[in-house]
Amino acid sequence: MNPVLDTIVADLNRTLPEREARVPVAELKASPLYDRPCFSLVDHLAQEGKTGIIAEFKRASPSRGAYDLASDLAETTTGYVQAGCSGLSILTEPDHFQGSLDDLREARALHACPILRKDFMLGTYQIHEARAAGADVVLLIAALLDAARVRDMVAVAHDLGMQVLFECHGEEDLDLWVPEVDLVGVNSRNLSTLGMDPDRFASMVPKLPSEATWVAESGIRTAAEIAAARALGYGGFLIGDAFLRSRRPHDECARISRELNALDTAP
Repeated sequence: MNPVLDTIVADLNRTLPEREARVPVAELKASPLYDRPCFSLVDHLAQEGKTGIIAEFKRASPSRGAYDLASDLAETTTGYVQAGCSGLSILTEPDHFQGSLDDLREARALHACPILRKDFMLGTYQIHEARAAGADVVLLIAALLDAARVRDMVAVAHDLGMQVLFECHGEEDLDLWVPEVDLVGVNSRNLSTLGMDPDRFASMVPKLPSEATWVAESGIRTAAEIAAARALGYGGFLIGDAFLRSRRPHDECARISRELNALDTAP
């Protein structure tokens, strides 16, 4: 991994026990959102009339710093949904992405669609946090976990009615995959250098489990690239930076969605 990720993981290993002591699981279970029925991201990605895009809201990233946004979370995510996106991704990591669980709660209050909690998930407590804040899906990054934790976290998520997006960066990550996983994501970003490998979506296809929905993550910037990934068999497209580079990310999302629709309907 790179120094930023090493720092994030080290900080989480230190602060997660403090968070659980401050707000124990029993208290999280008392949240009015904890028992609400979850939306299925797998079903929404396959829904006719949707783009397959999982549109991300975040305030900053380690590689770009703070985004210069002219719209807030409500306007941005409402625009994403109106553009035909299949789901939302809300970044909740506070120190390097300026996110919070409050962002997730706000998005949940606004939208009746699947919402992914995008964060660095290291244990089952964070899944309970996600459920209590209104998430439908959690992200498990293979490079941060071991086989036992993946199995435990998938089991807890499913017990809570949630789905799991299992993120891979290379073929070796699939050694941790378990058949119960709902969605498998291929991230084209190198975790060590943060550079992009545009060929990774294609090179991973022969290794991906056919029983899971495939999600292409990172590096997609155009409707043509979405169409190319779709032709490879990917059903979901997690897009953040390509939208967030615009001061009004939802306008860029709408533009790409229109272009994608034009490609889909072209003779």
